[in-house]
Amino acid sequence: MIRSLNQLEDAVNAYGILQGSFHGSAIPSDKSIIVACDALIRDSEQLYISHSKSGMAKESFRRYYAKFRLLFDRLYTYKAYQSDSTIVKLHESIWQSIQHFKEHMNPLDELPIYDQQLPKESSLTKLAKLFARLRAKQLDEEYLLEIQYGMDSLFDGHKPPRLLFYHCEWLDSFLMALQSIAYDTRDKSYPKRFMEFLIRYNFNYLGLRNRWKENIERQLSTLSRADQLSRLLLLEKEITHYHPFPNSHYDIEQPHLKMMMNEYICAELDYLEKITNLEAEAQDTLDQIPSPSSGIHMTLTGEGITCLFHYSSKVGLFKNKHKSDAAVGVAQHIVTNRGNRISANQLSKFNKFEHIFSLYLVEDKLKEMLHFIKKDIEEVELRK
Repeated sequence: MIRSLNQLEDAVNAYGILQGSFHGSAIPSDKSIIVACDALIRDSEQLYISHSKSGMAKESFRRYYAKFRLLFDRLYTYKAYQSDSTIVKLHESIWQSIQHFKEHMNPLDELPIYDQQLPKESSLTKLAKLFARLRAKQLDEEYLLEIQYGMDSLFDGHKPPRLLFYHCEWLDSFLMALQSIAYDTRDKSYPKRFMEFLIRYNFNYLGLRNRWKENIERQLSTLSRADQLSRLLLLEKEITHYHPFPNSHYDIEQPHLKMMMNEYICAELDYLEKITNLEAEAQDTLDQIPSPSSGIHMTLTGEGITCLFHYSSKVGLFKNKHKSDAAVGVAQHIVTNRGNRISANQLSKFNKFEHIFSLYLVEDKLKEMLHFIKKDIEEVELRK
């Protein structure tokens, strides 16, 4: 298919040469470009059907589109990014090809420069008209501003994301859905519906993510820890019910908006759980241990005491039915070789792989104890 572009390529190159030679004193003719456009669709289709395999035809079209786009951009540059009848003709030709072979288009293909500028004014104008209605629905002003900033970034060739082919369909769907919210007269919770809309269409603009995160942090800062936990769990539940549309992206190179939200919520929940556990362990130690100076001072480390307690519990030296109950009683009276208290929680957490060196030490102590026990028993037996 790429051979069908030879005539157009020659015409565009000739136009560029003539334009440079005249130094702006005269305008070169567009006639050869228009003639090449007229023949392009017919020739490209004939070359397309000449391929014997669908994979070859698909690759042929993609190479054809890539070169067509570059030729379009080159001519548009020659014309100082000003539209005229020839640019419109070329635009119609490339979009005829796109529509005819749409199933072969790569969603990540770049659009011609002309197409990157074409929807900007209409989209931003439509967005501005919708904002007045959206503000009346008590939507967060910061979120609306981030949509504006995100759209400005989309149409700015110097900022991410790049405007790609998939954006054509995404942009139309996004604005239509936003319009349906703006003109909806039903009695609904529009802030929730708006957040669901952003997730469904994956408006994963980083500015929006940051404003959402800051908003949640402000809410949590005024709540007790229990209420923070409840708020995060409720938020997690709400987001779970929001199902994104497949292949819908503002920025395909960034994580999905729902994923970014879930990661933040999970991180906050993990943090609250860890803080709560640490405080519980500290309180458990304070409640159960009178003071480090009193108690039974041992020459074992905390790990060594844990090992000794584990095997003592395993052979039934304690009356307590549960190991954790026995740990509470032992922890109240035992002090490590460094003069520190060991908590009941520490005593209960035995790990033979982590405590292997302490196991060797405890084994030596028990062997030594067994030696003295056997010796005393032998002496008693001899006196009988």
